[in-house]
Amino acid sequence: MNIRNYIISISLFIGYSCLMAQNQKITLGSYSFKDGGEYNGEIAAGKPHGTGKTVWANGDCYEGEYVKGKRQGNGIFVFVDGEKYEGQWYDDHQHGFGTYYFNNNNKYVGLWYADYQQGRGVMYYYNGDVYDGQWHEDMRSGKGKYTFASGAFYDGQWKEDEKCGKGRFEWGDGTVYDGEWAHNMRNGEGTYVYATGDLYKGKWHNDMQQGRGVCRFANGDIYEGEYSKGERTGVGLAKYANGDRYNGHFLNGFKHGQGTVVWANGDKYEGQWANDLRNGKGKLTTKQGDVIEGTFKDGQLHGECIGHMANGSKFKSHYENGKRQGASIEEDKSGKRIECNYKDGRRDGPYLEKDRNGNVVRQGNYVNGRRQ
Repeated sequence: MNIRNYIISISLFIGYSCLMAQNQKITLGSYSFKDGGEYNGEIAAGKPHGTGKTVWANGDCYEGEYVKGKRQGNGIFVFVDGEKYEGQWYDDHQHGFGTYYFNNNNKYVGLWYADYQQGRGVMYYYNGDVYDGQWHEDMRSGKGKYTFASGAFYDGQWKEDEKCGKGRFEWGDGTVYDGEWAHNMRNGEGTYVYATGDLYKGKWHNDMQQGRGVCRFANGDIYEGEYSKGERTGVGLAKYANGDRYNGHFLNGFKHGQGTVVWANGDKYEGQWANDLRNGKGKLTTKQGDVIEGTFKDGQLHGECIGHMANGSKFKSHYENGKRQGASIEEDKSGKRIECNYKDGRRDGPYLEKDRNGNVVRQGNYVNGRRQ
């Protein structure tokens, strides 16, 4: 039964009750209820029937219609603590359409069922918030819209006073979530638009991105992959607005673990990452075809490295913080070899030059990159 038909049914019943009351012999009198209430008003067949007023010892008071000793029809009940119900009654219960004034200054206007807020109703909260929607046993349940005094609002499904099911939340600053909820938190599939213009679409768990998702950043960057506790964690693909691409593992939003990056200039790195930087074993290949394999630290070559250049030359060197440091062996495409040492990226110390057969053809010293 929809709300309109429900209200019509209650109204017809109340009208029928009043008609029945008119067909009975009505007198004025008093009556004492078993719960201590003292009634004064219209009586039929020895019981309150018609309009009257009941006052209880604790100060509660009801004034309105009765049918056969029961509060039934329209009436006002004022509680000793200041709360008040004004509306329809049935069989001594708040039942039908009515308004309830709470002592904390909340006000409910809507349908009731057996003393419960149930059906369609509006709650005006003391702090300026408003809920307009379905209720079940005094709790927001079903479809409804909760608007905060700040202007933010949630419009969607509720269960036992909690956001649960499909719903849309707008914070008022451009931030919007549209998707699934459970226990007042984002849970399941949903789309979140940040005030900055970033957009995430994917899985949620307890208000955090969890599982597979896609994030499109306002600057043009795109991430597609796994999330954990709100951070990019797991395997993912990042495509940057400048043309760079990274495919691999992430941890807490950073490139971390095994991964491959291809820069917009055509260079490529395959290997280990930590905290968004190349860390560990890796292979760097330039667009021109140069290949360097070795160990990286904080984005720089660090440790033993082997290089094979596009021009046919090759080397085996030790690096520290991106600069050659220590022993190095270099060989050009003809087989000519230089064995030397480096200091801060420059040749420094004794060296040997050998031909392709291993014969020494020159030796001497370098000082700060200059051959002596």
